[in-house]
Amino acid sequence: MGEALSRKAKYLVLALPLVFTFLYLTRDYHSYGPPRVTPYPYQGQGPYKTKGTHATGATVSSWWIEFFSRLDAAHPNAAPVQIDGRAPNKNFPPPPDYERPDMLVLTATDEANMRASHAAYMSELAEFSRHLPYRRNTNGIVTTAGAKNFGTVVPMVLALRQTGSRLPVEIVVDSSAPWVRTLCAEVLAPRNATCIFIEDVWAGLDPQPKLERFQWKFISIVASSFQNVLFLDADVIPVHSPDSILAPGSQPFASTGFITWPDFWAAGHTRLFYAIAGDVEVPLVGARTTSESGIMAYDKARHADTLLLASYYNYYGPDFFYAMMTQHGPGEGDKETFFQAALVLEGLGKKPYGYVPPMGWTQNANGNKKGYWDVKKLPHSHGRTVKGNWRGMLMLQMDPMEDYRAVMAAIEKDKHKEPELPAAQPTSDNAAASDGDNATFFTDSSFLGNISHLKFEQEPKRWMFFHHNGCKLDFTRIDEEKAAIVATDDDGKFMRLWGNPDWIIGNTGRDVEKELWRDSMEVWCLVAEFDTVCDKMREIYAQVY
Repeated sequence: MGEALSRKAKYLVLALPLVFTFLYLTRDYHSYGPPRVTPYPYQGQGPYKTKGTHATGATVSSWWIEFFSRLDAAHPNAAPVQIDGRAPNKNFPPPPDYERPDMLVLTATDEANMRASHAAYMSELAEFSRHLPYRRNTNGIVTTAGAKNFGTVVPMVLALRQTGSRLPVEIVVDSSAPWVRTLCAEVLAPRNATCIFIEDVWAGLDPQPKLERFQWKFISIVASSFQNVLFLDADVIPVHSPDSILAPGSQPFASTGFITWPDFWAAGHTRLFYAIAGDVEVPLVGARTTSESGIMAYDKARHADTLLLASYYNYYGPDFFYAMMTQHGPGEGDKETFFQAALVLEGLGKKPYGYVPPMGWTQNANGNKKGYWDVKKLPHSHGRTVKGNWRGMLMLQMDPMEDYRAVMAAIEKDKHKEPELPAAQPTSDNAAASDGDNATFFTDSSFLGNISHLKFEQEPKRWMFFHHNGCKLDFTRIDEEKAAIVATDDDGKFMRLWGNPDWIIGNTGRDVEKELWRDSMEVWCLVAEFDTVCDKMREIYAQVY
């Protein structure tokens, strides 16, 4: 990626805002400062420009020029990090004697340069955050996929509508094919799911960004038009409607604006990451589990800075931050970048004369507060046994509203805190952060790292998402043995994906698997080039369901 982006060319000075294109054409997009249709143009210098001329050539929103130019300007002048070994696969909670692994190999010069890069990006983050575009007071679901894995999007959207969800969906498509555009127009659009083809959005951007597998997630959230975003990996199956997560007054979103869900593992971040990020406090290794990035909820008004800091970690993830945050432990990739951005901003904000977000901008959140909530109910792995061999198919993730209720009840029972999210008290040494507005606007989420000893009694049947990460539910690959969608028992009969239907109905209130198979079959039987997929699905459905 480093070679793909010219980091030494001079920036084009933008004299006038460019016209918003595609999703950014309408006037109800939110931008701050003096009223304007487009975000305030980046007045620095950088390699990104539009192809042709603004009069006759393809154009691209000035936002994307600013976005990539600012990221590119903060490039760490350092060698890619090296990890001497691999962090252990420790389930959460770790044993009492478990120590945070430190296997990062980094020269003093490279560390200093990475510190300088991070500090330079942070110095402009508050202003940068004011330019993030979105449609004010809108809620929606966002996912990302390409031609290689677009088949997983269809079951996700179908399952979402089966729950009764009415939230619109935006699918950021990183690569396309004719059949993908057909599905977008004929199957997904009638279900209020819109495809955003990034090749169209970036058609006028020169040079074109070259991104890797894990880097499309942050792009999709940034590119989405919604203010309040529920991001779902394309392989996440909602089994209950998630609409209430983003509803006005719904906790914990109303008090935080940012929710993450847990993974199975103990933390594996190197201490040097927190040093490079500005010498913020290193969390206790047993404070919380690692997070998964397959499900997240963002308010892009309150958390523009959090999202854009996570964008920096992801933009330079393959060479630097992915390894620093997991040290080659389980799930290395973007999974830790989003939540760690929130922790870093919280830590920097507590330092004397530390980071101060753009208050006049982020407070435009309908009376809501800014913080974070990391769901405490650990995920549950579920699978099926095929001829004596168990295979994990998916992991179950909790309804965050039920998680909030259970955590608050446990805190009250323990007399640890009152059963509400407390307002933060800014450090008196940070003069810039000590005004009354800050004290009432921020939620002190730090207590969530000090309650791992409590017992949380979440309702066991309040799972909201089945994250199908053990077996990707891409029916276009139904005939591929490696896909592991199809299995037969000892008698040669086809088996269900999720096992006993009583378990499915008991946890969701309906036979979600049957509904999902039926509706997916109808879709794939509409596309001529997937006739064999259609035939196979019909054969299995007739025998199993």
